[in-house]
Amino acid sequence: MNSVLKKFAKLSAVFGVMLFATTVQAEQAKTEAKQESPVASFEQKLDNVRDPNHYCAQCHNLDVAKDQAVGTNHAGKFHGVHLTKENPATGKPITCVSCHGNISENHRKGVKDVMRFDGDIFSDEKPMYTAEEQNQVCFSCHRPKDLREKFWAHDVHAMKLPCASCHTLHPEKEAMKEIKTKERVKLCVDCHGEQRKRKEAAQQMTTEQKDKQ
Repeated sequence: MNSVLKKFAKLSAVFGVMLFATTVQAEQAKTEAKQESPVASFEQKLDNVRDPNHYCAQCHNLDVAKDQAVGTNHAGKFHGVHLTKENPATGKPITCVSCHGNISENHRKGVKDVMRFDGDIFSDEKPMYTAEEQNQVCFSCHRPKDLREKFWAHDVHAMKLPCASCHTLHPEKEAMKEIKTKERVKLCVDCHGEQRKRKEAAQQMTTEQKDKQ
């Protein structure tokens, strides 16, 4: 009986040592996996330099046929032909950074680090960037002089409205394709009609407040 107990005790001890060793190895493997090698880290940074879109693609889908994540900063499809063109001023390919700039460490927290284009001029929320700030990005490729000569409305609205108010920035096809005449008229009528309604509503409210006094 004693010999059986001794053998059982030895087996238990051996099993305990093996279990401990296995646990230690597993923890070491996890730690090594978390600690990225300098070479891998360098290669990732190098990929980001070669292709600035690489870093953005870790979270944002670059497939023009798929919708982006739901949120106020994502509009429809991705960037259409924008990612297949070159900046006429520099001759360099257009990347995410070309329009949105570099992100900060707190990018995911919604900080004011990258350019966000907001064309809803009737929103109750104040846009993160002014119309002028947004449009300056567009003007780096689309020259104001050419825009003025192409259509007079560009000159009138240049610093008052974001380009995104009329132009769809994230379509599946041509990103800044010229708006057709009928669509152009509808844009003008809808926008100015809403502006007039809001102005009349504000005047009505002012009149009612004066009557109560």
